Amino acid sequence: MCFHMSYREHKNPEDYLEFIYLNSEESSKGLVKIKEISGALGVFPSTVTEMMQRLSEKGLVIRVDYEGVRLTETGRATAKAVLSRHRILECFFCQYLGMAPEEVSDEICGIEHHISERVLARLYEKLGRPRYCPHGKPIPMAHQEG
Repeated sequence: MCFHMSYREHKNPEDYLEFIYLNSEESSKGLVKIKEISGALGVFPSTVTEMMQRLSEKGLVIRVDYEGVRLTETGRATAKAVLSRHRILECFFCQYLGMAPEEVSDEICGIEHHISERVLARLYEKLGRPRYCPHGKPIPMAHQEG
């Protein structure tokens, strides 16, 4: 995932959702702290707070004062779709471009937010409908239907 950049002010909102999705599983309440998001995404805590406000207004996250944020069902579905795109692209970069799994994440960062569903579906089929990415992590079911 795209979670190890130097401090800067902006990231794609989908990166926040993806991080919360991946890390909320580890929390008993499903909450992820602003500080965790800030550190992982390399943005200032104030930037995370502003983004959480915008994502909350769009119905993608629920903010719990002094505890963190959790995804709504819509936010969870969006995050799963981003994660699916990311992992399918990892498969493509490894299988067709011969890149090592540890070097593909940086290359994919950004592409995952702009690839069309049509192209992604074709890549998924061309790859033989993989169930796991090159890191052995499951590809969410969003693109495995049909």
